[in-house]
Amino acid sequence: MPFTGKVGDTLKLSDDGGGHRYIVLTNPNKDGNVVIANFTTARYWKEWLVTFSPRDNKRIFTKKTTINYADARIIPVRSLIDHVAGNPGCDYEFCGVRHCNKIIAAAYRSEFIPGEVIEEITKQSKAEDAGK
Repeated sequence: MPFTGKVGDTLKLSDDGGGHRYIVLTNPNKDGNVVIANFTTARYWKEWLVTFSPRDNKRIFTKKTTINYADARIIPVRSLIDHVAGNPGCDYEFCGVRHCNKIIAAAYRSEFIPGEVIEEITKQSKAEDAGK
């Protein structure tokens, strides 16, 4: 399955911590932006709202892992697609719907998630509910 920048797509990106796997948590909005958050080692992180282990998906989780909601952000999906196109070794994987739902549900309990990020997640959730 190719990287499309949709909910559940994950890829490794360079960041201040040297590099982490990020997950797309929303579909692109009308401006072409998505919410992303990064996975981090649970042992070193202060907020364990959701955890995963290799038995959940050994291609994505090599150790006990959680989400760094403090680093969640809204970015242009085009920048992710361009990154994948220019970096064949970016290690793309798809994260299942069940795991995505757990991550999004826990975002509402996070003390650290930026306000504009939770607002975007909420906006998209309401739009999806209205479309059902």
